[in-house]
Amino acid sequence: MTTGTFNPYCAGAGTRPGVLAGRGRQLTMIDRLVAQFSGRRPAENIVWTGLRGMGKTALLKEALDRFRDAGWCAGYTEARRTAAFGETISSVLVQAEAHLGEGRTARALSWLTKMVAESDRPRAAPDVADRLGITGPGAATPGAALDALFVRLGESAADAGVGAVFVLDELQLVRRQDLAALLHASQAAEGLPVAFVAAGLPDLAVRLSTAGTYSERLYYDRVDWLGEPDVVEAITGPAAELGVSYAPDALARLVDASCSYPFFVQLFAEETWWQAGAPSDRPGTTVGLGEVVLGIAAGERRLAQGIYRTRLEKASPLERQFLAAMAAAGDARVAVGEIARALGRSVQALSPIRDRLIGKGLVYAPSHGRLDFAVPGFGAWLRGEGADA
Repeated sequence: MTTGTFNPYCAGAGTRPGVLAGRGRQLTMIDRLVAQFSGRRPAENIVWTGLRGMGKTALLKEALDRFRDAGWCAGYTEARRTAAFGETISSVLVQAEAHLGEGRTARALSWLTKMVAESDRPRAAPDVADRLGITGPGAATPGAALDALFVRLGESAADAGVGAVFVLDELQLVRRQDLAALLHASQAAEGLPVAFVAAGLPDLAVRLSTAGTYSERLYYDRVDWLGEPDVVEAITGPAAELGVSYAPDALARLVDASCSYPFFVQLFAEETWWQAGAPSDRPGTTVGLGEVVLGIAAGERRLAQGIYRTRLEKASPLERQFLAAMAAAGDARVAVGEIARALGRSVQALSPIRDRLIGKGLVYAPSHGRLDFAVPGFGAWLRGEGADA
């Protein structure tokens, strides 16, 4: 058994938990994609949507590992507002080329290896984008260049009997015309073993639908709140591997504090583990309620000083007024009309502010005409300590 004073939980951004609980459906989607391409059959492009902290990035990285284990051409990148989409695509190819090795996949995709190696600055995504014709002075229209790239990549992968996958995070940050180009390229390569697996905030599906009709044929799935059995598994599983358990009342308190939110599961369990003296090297330890209470308190301090305050700093003065009015209405899903009345504005006048807050990931619309905070406890913090921030 592995021993040592370490923590099996981690609340870092994009880190994979010790147990990927409650995500069996998404992992099945990946396994089916692998099976389809391995059987030389077409498969749908996958789009996962959900709030921040739900574990979308962890899922994407798990998918990437499965693709690479199958010997596929695959790479991961996180989209940025400031990056040209051609560079985003090329960064995936640069990674993929680096992992291909000397096997049949590398030989079949030798054109890709050559494109990467012959760039002025080897393995630099902007140069590779220019050389592939996606960007630069001599580039064709973005759509045509991306079409050609997807088709060529798909044909080469088919010859090698493998798949090629672009793993794209934060896709909601990509401009509409680039989303349209991605959708068109996917359609151009239909039937070939090339695909993308992407993730983004809940409004990504709407953004894709406005970018092109092909978006209707994507395989969408929501990465959502965990069920109670999944929370229990995520907490007890990593500890059990080290011979550590939780007292029933301690576990119940941790489950309740997590609010079914994956980020909170990791945060409060991580802090509880430290409060218990990091019992990684003490098999047989039972973590008690007192340690959980201290761990939750430590986690709440981290939230107040970190994620809550950081999110508030993203908001403009008008957006802060909107958030304050929303928090004052309570912790339940709030009607936009109620916020409008509190601010003395019309619902229509508040629409741009609401849309900006949704785009920033601070709030989301769980149903028509209603809003909720994207992170549990944010409203309560705004009514208390956050009111003076």
